[in-house]
Amino acid sequence: MRPSDILHSLSRGLRRLLLAPLRPSARAFWRAALDRPHGSFMEALHGYIYLRWPLFYIGVGTGRHPLARWLAAPLARLGGLLGVWGKAEEFGPEFAQTYHGKVMPPGTLPRLIAVERPVSTTVPETVLPFRMARDIILDNADALALLDCPCRLTREDHCTPVDVCILAGGPVVDFVLEHHPDMARRVTPAEAIRVVEAENRRGHVSHAFFKEAVLGRYYAICNCCTCCCGAMQAHREGTPMLVSSGYVARVDAAACTGCGLCARVCPFGAVGMAHGPAPETSSPDAPPPAARPAVLPVIDAAACMGCGVCELRCPGKALHLVLSPGKPAPLVLPGDTAPVALDHPDLSRPNLARSGLAPDPATPEQRGLRTASGNARTPG
Repeated sequence: MRPSDILHSLSRGLRRLLLAPLRPSARAFWRAALDRPHGSFMEALHGYIYLRWPLFYIGVGTGRHPLARWLAAPLARLGGLLGVWGKAEEFGPEFAQTYHGKVMPPGTLPRLIAVERPVSTTVPETVLPFRMARDIILDNADALALLDCPCRLTREDHCTPVDVCILAGGPVVDFVLEHHPDMARRVTPAEAIRVVEAENRRGHVSHAFFKEAVLGRYYAICNCCTCCCGAMQAHREGTPMLVSSGYVARVDAAACTGCGLCARVCPFGAVGMAHGPAPETSSPDAPPPAARPAVLPVIDAAACMGCGVCELRCPGKALHLVLSPGKPAPLVLPGDTAPVALDHPDLSRPNLARSGLAPDPATPEQRGLRTASGNARTPG
């Protein structure tokens, strides 16, 4: 037996004695972590540190903490040696197995925020292509807390507002409320949904996050900006910890004005503007060819994560999300129907995704267009 597993193997009575000095919510977290079928002491300790000192954890992980220069590499190696996230030499890919987020397009989060019933399910790998941290366990489904975003707070010039991280269910909400009363507050499902909608309007991406160290399950909805978010930073640098929503953006050339806003606001650099003939359309309301813009958006379907930022920000409502058979399937809870409607107060017209599966939005004509301008990310 490894020394790190000794506490896990102790009797319940002795464990209660050892955990007695901790606060009630911390004891509840440790009990839940150690009683998991595949739980371990090191994993529970990892989760405890993550929830107890989130600013330190995120700051070191993103390189923004003053001590990150000296601590990041040794802690990564130590975590690998102790089996926290796999072999040390495979830190990047293995870390994605233990900690990842599913992109959630506008209108799809209410079923996770306001589920109003106990849920216990393991998400298929067709939805989250990871071996670990795929459970959704909500025994207290309406337990929600709003936490000041550690990623934003670790930056000097960060985006606002900061109270945009939504924690959900189980001992996690109680733990954070008890240990961080200055950073967290309990909210109703309606309040949480309003936060998500407001963040989507700002061009920020909503992710449902899963973490092996946090009981191996879904525990948070983060509303992320490209400039502050540690997960999006890691994803850009080659750690594949973010998963497509299952949708891709499609351009309605007849409605497009060629303004290029979609290319500027795309968080994943998946939209470019290109010169070329506009695709033919059979719409009776389409403007004559001379009135159509000479520059149109081109969607890189491989890079598009289906976040819906372009759809919300497009002034002409010329972009829509459609289901893509080549992407991981959307996240659906037991008893729900799929695909879900992509509703948002700012989307005034029906979304094309409601009609079912749609082909890759990049047509051969669009793929052959000459690029006129590169993608540009904008801060939140």
